[in-house]
Amino acid sequence: MTSDGSAPRDAKFQYRWVADELRKEINSEARRPGERLPTQEELAQRFKVSRATVNQALSLLRREELIVTRQGSGSFVASEPGETRHVPAPAGHQDSDVWAVVSERVPPVLLKPYLVEAFEANVVRLDVFSMTTESLAARVVDQKDRIVAGEISPPRSITARLMLPNTESTALAIPRQVTGDDDPRVRQRLGGILHSHVTMLRSALFELRRLKLVEEVDVQVRLVPFAPQVKLYILNNRVVLQGFYIPEEGTATLPDGEDVATYDAYGTGATLYPFRASADSTPEQVGVVRAARKFFNSTWDNLSTKAPF
Repeated sequence: MTSDGSAPRDAKFQYRWVADELRKEINSEARRPGERLPTQEELAQRFKVSRATVNQALSLLRREELIVTRQGSGSFVASEPGETRHVPAPAGHQDSDVWAVVSERVPPVLLKPYLVEAFEANVVRLDVFSMTTESLAARVVDQKDRIVAGEISPPRSITARLMLPNTESTALAIPRQVTGDDDPRVRQRLGGILHSHVTMLRSALFELRRLKLVEEVDVQVRLVPFAPQVKLYILNNRVVLQGFYIPEEGTATLPDGEDVATYDAYGTGATLYPFRASADSTPEQVGVVRAARKFFNSTWDNLSTKAPF
């Protein structure tokens, strides 16, 4: 989800709005790992809020491990997830579940390099289950620009299957008001966001066909009556990237200008974990890829309906 516009009028929402804006910049890579954030005074001037509000926003981002603060130096964007070092299990806890993920040595990654690799194939296939395709759309535009500029050879075909939540469904767990009430305006806001990003992605890919750079382009969009809890990318049937959507309390500014407290998931910040099916992959990696493909195809065939846009 995204948040746009001016600061909410209700002061109790302002620090979350500031955090939302900074989070979006970090997750979109507008602010790079290790980059120093503006001072609290500069942020207060930019967002037209108090320094106390900025401090609350930064505290929230620190808890989310998106930034680090160094005394006397300011706040900095945290290092890329893939740079986190392996920490061995403490003595006497080798069998503890808390170390299970670390012991598998599956490092979190960013989408961009994997999409770069995918678009260098002769046949490109993208199967995606996500909330809005916001992260994907921006990266697909980047790949379209690479092809148009002649930086890479155009693929022979590009197929994209996008599976998204049906915002007409009252069963969506997120986004939803923190009161638990279903507010059609909140769902409509999500619908507008996902529609705009799907349009961006579709336009980028069909431009390649219009320019006669890619012979075959097919983009299909289907909807399911529930919000995804896991973001899933299956690239060229061989690479799987998955990450959890973590529900968080935030604010949504509705089209009529009202600010409402909602539970939402900020997918641009979802940490992704890679799995690859190749000749040198482990059986576990290949198994995850096969299971992901089976899950996607079954959900696509049995639970989804064609999108009206």
